[in-house]
Amino acid sequence: GGRRRQQLTRLSHLLVVGLAAAVSDGEMERVIVDTFAGRGALLGSATAAYQVEGGRYTTSGPENTGKITGTLRENHIWDDFSRNVTLHGSNTADVAVDFYHHWEQDVDLIHSLNFNAFRFSISWSRFVHIDPSTKAQTINPAGVAFYQGLVDALHARGIEPVVTLYHWDLPSALVDYQNLTAHGGLNDPEFVGYFVAYAELVFGNLRGVRYYTTFNEPQSICCGGYGGTGAAPGLGSTLQMYRCGHHLLVAHAHAVASFRRTAPAGAKISLNLNQDFPYPRNASDPDDRAAAERQLIFRLGWWADPVFGTGDYPKEMKEFFVEHGIDLRFTPEEQRLLKGSADYYAMQHYSSMVCTPAGKSTRENFGVQCTSEGTEARGWWPAASFWLKVHPEGIRAMLGWIQARYHPNELIITENGVDDEDNGSAAGPTPSCGALDDPSRPGQCGACTLANVRDQFRVEYYRGYLYNVALAVKDGVNVRGYFAWSLLDNFEWSDGFRCRFGLVCIDYTAPGKTRIPKSSAGWWRQLLARIDSARTTVVDALI
Repeated sequence: GGRRRQQLTRLSHLLVVGLAAAVSDGEMERVIVDTFAGRGALLGSATAAYQVEGGRYTTSGPENTGKITGTLRENHIWDDFSRNVTLHGSNTADVAVDFYHHWEQDVDLIHSLNFNAFRFSISWSRFVHIDPSTKAQTINPAGVAFYQGLVDALHARGIEPVVTLYHWDLPSALVDYQNLTAHGGLNDPEFVGYFVAYAELVFGNLRGVRYYTTFNEPQSICCGGYGGTGAAPGLGSTLQMYRCGHHLLVAHAHAVASFRRTAPAGAKISLNLNQDFPYPRNASDPDDRAAAERQLIFRLGWWADPVFGTGDYPKEMKEFFVEHGIDLRFTPEEQRLLKGSADYYAMQHYSSMVCTPAGKSTRENFGVQCTSEGTEARGWWPAASFWLKVHPEGIRAMLGWIQARYHPNELIITENGVDDEDNGSAAGPTPSCGALDDPSRPGQCGACTLANVRDQFRVEYYRGYLYNVALAVKDGVNVRGYFAWSLLDNFEWSDGFRCRFGLVCIDYTAPGKTRIPKSSAGWWRQLLARIDSARTTVVDALI
């Protein structure tokens, strides 16, 4: 654990080697403060329902103690997946970090860190009840009350709620596990109607939300859960992956049309699009440069071209579909609804990678091979997640590509962050620890260590990335918000609780999941205080 932490500390200094020769930490922070002080930007942190809420069951004892006596929400596909597939440490998120019982404390925590916005997602299976036979959806009053209480508490503290409708937790009632290739959720055309009905129930019953997104990371949803087997529902089919994407885009378009018919003035909606920036393996090789561009088109243009561009797939993807017998085409009405179906660009970015051609295009491979492995030689330091290599200049490059292709009127970075490993250990919790909600588990796994809390490498990450965001603003990108991922350590999907992304450390061994702010939380508190002070100075100068 100590050796890994020393490595991260050394690498955290390498993070800014390219910048430090010309720009000190203090100068980077001055540029960040000056850039955001006059923009009225949303500056917040983010979470997602399944990753933090818990609150699946009622028990005979307080909170999560005693015998299970009932359910607080219905089943969804990650409940099923976490039990049927071995995740890291055999973890589930039945309790997670218990945000469901501690949200008031967490709202106070957000306020204490000087954030003016908070992004969270709604658990579809908590907000509604679904009739398993008819698929009819009706509101769950307790679920609506939970989210309304959260929204109201945020407003009372001057914090803007930003709500995501779908962050990967599809209700199990909408999936036929005996016939996943036809009715596996998003690969099913009927999903469009299911999602729009749910969205309309949220729009009609949750008051006080001005910022929405429909889907969190369509690329992750469809590539991970339908093209791959490492995420729910785990179909492992390229054809099902593209079907997932098609129905997701149509569902988004119809939900946005419904939102705009009833939304109050000034309310906005988008979808969260993730992309690591692909560099050519050899910048002087035209084939590598073309491969990097093709990666952007097939993994980001897939979603962004229909919404922010033409209303249709990129021409390269349409040619690919024809070549490989994939019959997915939008109707003229769907194209009309898709084009312009976002009021701001919601960008998510963590890492960068390098790309090169991968031979002839097949249905399974569009002719590009990208990886982040081996990029330490380029000075990109590794985080706990194998795919996350830290290269701050990548976010500026990503913002520039988006600006050049789509010219968004407004862009909000809805996720950006970095992780370390539980207890600072390169191996993470060992299999002998068992599940984190197992009371017989040895106490040494899941507790917050000094190494977890003194996270200077995370401070370096945020400083470097925010500085490059500030430079992108000077380049002409209209960045109107930034959200750190994540407020709290949480359940990181197939990695279980091994990877810690939070500004606040969670002691998973404590019954109440004790919250311990990290060094990065203190850095954010001070940075945002400086931005607020500078903003006041700007306002005073205008009066």
